[in-house]
Amino acid sequence: MYRETDWTDIRKTWLGKLILLLCIVMLAGAVFAAAGCMSDPGVRERFGRENRPRGQQARDQRIRQISKAAGSNTFCEGVYLDDIALGGMTYNEAASLFKQKAEAELSRYRLEFVYQDKSWQLDHARIKAYIDWKEKLNKLYSLGRQGAPGQRYSAAESARQKNVKLSTDLKYDLDLLKEYVQAIADSLYIEPVNATIEFRPDEKVKFANLKPEKTGRRVDPDALLKAAIDRLEAIRRGDRADAIAIEPEAIEPELTVEDLSKATDLVASFSTDLLDSTENRIHNIVLSLDKINGFRLDPGQVFSFNAVVGSRSKEAGYLPAPVIMPDKSLQDDYGGGVCQTSTTLFNAAAMAGLEIVERWHHAYPVSYVPMGLDATVYYGGVDLKFRNNRDTPVFIRTYRRNNLVCVEIYGEKLPDSGEYRLETRLLSEEPAPEPKRIEDTEGRYVTEPGKSVVYVKSRPGYRVDTYRVLYQKGVKVSSELLATNYYKPVTGTIYYRPKEQP
Repeated sequence: MYRETDWTDIRKTWLGKLILLLCIVMLAGAVFAAAGCMSDPGVRERFGRENRPRGQQARDQRIRQISKAAGSNTFCEGVYLDDIALGGMTYNEAASLFKQKAEAELSRYRLEFVYQDKSWQLDHARIKAYIDWKEKLNKLYSLGRQGAPGQRYSAAESARQKNVKLSTDLKYDLDLLKEYVQAIADSLYIEPVNATIEFRPDEKVKFANLKPEKTGRRVDPDALLKAAIDRLEAIRRGDRADAIAIEPEAIEPELTVEDLSKATDLVASFSTDLLDSTENRIHNIVLSLDKINGFRLDPGQVFSFNAVVGSRSKEAGYLPAPVIMPDKSLQDDYGGGVCQTSTTLFNAAAMAGLEIVERWHHAYPVSYVPMGLDATVYYGGVDLKFRNNRDTPVFIRTYRRNNLVCVEIYGEKLPDSGEYRLETRLLSEEPAPEPKRIEDTEGRYVTEPGKSVVYVKSRPGYRVDTYRVLYQKGVKVSSELLATNYYKPVTGTIYYRPKEQP
């Protein structure tokens, strides 16, 4: 019997097969496509990266960033010079920018100093001024370029996050600026001139030709240097480059006409008697007086007898005369008697109120002044020195009048009719020792038998204080211990020759 075909079943069967076939074809295509994609390195890398763990991905990304930073020829992001962002610029680009900027800025650095109708100009080249953009640029460019790749990356990343900002500065040679300023100060310096007066000690009118003083001028180089530096800093801030006005200060002279006019009075005088001096001794005294006569001693100046009088030698014109020798004997030597000049001068200087710097008494008292008022000198050794402790000069006149050795000191009078007097006080006396008797076996001192010669005289010892006493209007107002003196006892020496035996 004929059976009718079931088309519904047939359609289902072939549709399933067709769908299956299509799936197989699509699957095969996908496989072949995937195989082709994997042959591309970029795809393979991306496929592998996407299928790697997250930690590995982060490390890979850091490596790529490090490689990029290490190989860059531009500034890191986040770096600034003078508030200009350098990130992304090459070094040459930044250098060109700041070179032009520095040249324009340096042209503004011109200083002008003015005083009355004078002026001085100083440009940046004179002091070797420059803007330190190269130093700062090099420092910023080095960020991210030192150390291992990881260190470079860290430095660059830190700069990006924190912003590294530097500013350029003006640099110059300070010594050159000092020299320039000092040269200006030197060119404006005027030395003050003291008033002058002529001292004529041997004439009736002893002072003449009084000439006025002149005020000097000085520029403080330190103050001028500070003004110049301040002006450079002001220009750097953008201020105007105004001229620097120089303001010298006056230098007053030390002595004025007024000072000298009141320094011409006789303030002290002293004299000693030549007694029975030999001609040679008088010659030496007069010669030494002539060395001192007319000497002017300015305020603060120290008078030195040995320096002023000089060597008492034969070559200097001195003659032999009695001198106290180290063994306390009196022997002729060149310059004998000059101590009377120094003694007379000492008394006059002390009575003028001058400061006694150095003074020595003799080995034993001398005949021409009381004990405690003498002053011995020896060229190359002990000296007489005194300082002018006044505000005005003093003038010294020395001369011989008949049998007197005289010293006068002129200067400013003491107030209230003041005058100084020298007074001495004997503290103690020691008896003269018995002399030593020495037989002169060689006949050096004693020429005849049975005779003797006193070579050194035995002398007593004394302790004496010397005072300088101030009187005003005849009333004693003060007393100053000027010197302590100890004249040691001197043991004499007698040479003798015994009588010849009959």
